[in-house]
Amino acid sequence: MKIRIILRILGLLAVLLGTIMLIPGIVSAIYKEPLGVVAFGISSLLAIIAGLILKHFGERSDMGRKDAFAAVSFGWLMAGLIGALPYLLLGLGPVDAFFESMSGFTTTGATILSHYDSQYYWILSQEVVRSSLAYALVERATHQLIHWSPAGIIELGFGISLDFIDLLTIKGSYFGLLFWRSFSQFLGGLGIILLFIAILPNLGVAGRELYSVEGLGLMKEALTPRVKSAAKAFWGIYLGLAGLEALLLVAAGLPLFDSLCTSFSSISTAGFSPRAYSIAEYNSILVEAIICIFLLLGGTNFIIYHQIVLKKNLNYLLKDAEFRGYIFIMFIAIIILILFGQIPGGITNALRSSVFQVISTMTTTGFVNNFEYDAWSLAAKLVLLLLMTIGGCTGSTGGGMKVGRVIIVLKYVHAELIRSLHPKAVITIKMADKVVRENTVRAVVLFVQLYIMIFILATLIFSITESSNPQFGALSAISAAACSLGIIGPGFGVVAMDFNAVSDGGKILAVFCMYIGRLEILPVVLMFLPETWSE
Repeated sequence: MKIRIILRILGLLAVLLGTIMLIPGIVSAIYKEPLGVVAFGISSLLAIIAGLILKHFGERSDMGRKDAFAAVSFGWLMAGLIGALPYLLLGLGPVDAFFESMSGFTTTGATILSHYDSQYYWILSQEVVRSSLAYALVERATHQLIHWSPAGIIELGFGISLDFIDLLTIKGSYFGLLFWRSFSQFLGGLGIILLFIAILPNLGVAGRELYSVEGLGLMKEALTPRVKSAAKAFWGIYLGLAGLEALLLVAAGLPLFDSLCTSFSSISTAGFSPRAYSIAEYNSILVEAIICIFLLLGGTNFIIYHQIVLKKNLNYLLKDAEFRGYIFIMFIAIIILILFGQIPGGITNALRSSVFQVISTMTTTGFVNNFEYDAWSLAAKLVLLLLMTIGGCTGSTGGGMKVGRVIIVLKYVHAELIRSLHPKAVITIKMADKVVRENTVRAVVLFVQLYIMIFILATLIFSITESSNPQFGALSAISAAACSLGIIGPGFGVVAMDFNAVSDGGKILAVFCMYIGRLEILPVVLMFLPETWSE
């Protein structure tokens, strides 16, 4: 393994993330949140400095398969650490800051926030902020400025003045931080490595290898002669869908800020909302319908969109076997929830709640349009847990095992059963009349086996780390593992709303599950093999 080329890739990625972090800093400035400006300014500076140091010790060279796995694995881990800096500077503890950041980048949507203002926007408690490094720095700077201007006000020109007292006033809003929560999900939805490939020039072989590890779908080959062109195409489609949803939500009556944050979290099938009551806050069937459409689009294979754009033929979507299976599973789940979910409020409310919750759960988003789902029947909860495990389509922003893999495993099981009856039979597995190669089938079976093993192990460890909490029962442990590994966010029981009642050990386990679930297990697992680190 070539450590120095990995350092160079990580350095470039850190500089890119540090530069991007200026955007929420600008949002903080627009909303007159000095603590947010300081937190994002320092975070951006630290990320860029760290990136330049890593780049200095790195080198440009051809990248092999092992190097690509390491760069992608450590790149996502580094993104979570860099993303945690603003939370840390604004007063959250290291574990909570890392949890919230990794939940964002991995598009999980689980949160540790618990305070909100009169408009139900998430905020940080005054005690937390007052003890933060950002507040201490602003306080020290303000006292120095007061020596220069005893009046406590400096005229900056153009009718703009700087009030020192206002700098030390802890705001009731943190729009810059809320923007970063949703924006980090948007960055992670299609993949920070794919963004890295699309933006940075002259990656050459390194770009192709990174694409092969984090590429979309079961088939990892580039869709165009140039990987960079493919990455740009995917991001162009992704941005276009997010922009369209934001416009539709504004037209439906949402504030611009809410529309942007919600569109970021919808198309990335992530789930962070700027409001504590999630989508239930808006109480609008129109808003829910718009969000559901874009959740369905986010949970669909982006390679299909690429083909539709190139060949201008919508039939690619309708003919796709995985997409048809994706819709069929949700349809069956909705019927079960309506009939056996014991959803209060009559058939109309049952239909509205079940449609939204099934789509939100299967796309591994985690939005909610009511807070009664934890009181639904056991049958409803088990159906939702199953949807969490299946997840969206391959090549989508959704998590879970993915519909395509589930279909291939079912066909593989059927083929093996037939082979038991007819040992000499030649049986091929097909998806949409195309033969699935044997090495792809092996890779899918390996992934599903690893996924189930990790899920069982995580459930066991959750039951150990939370053994002192009498309310953390079997359903809480199972759903905590399922929603973390499937990158969905809200679960049932103790973790139905947030992870505040979970111990630090449990939160660290959840972070690891989010991380390994978002990278689809293999890149992270390979880092634990000695063979990966050999020359």
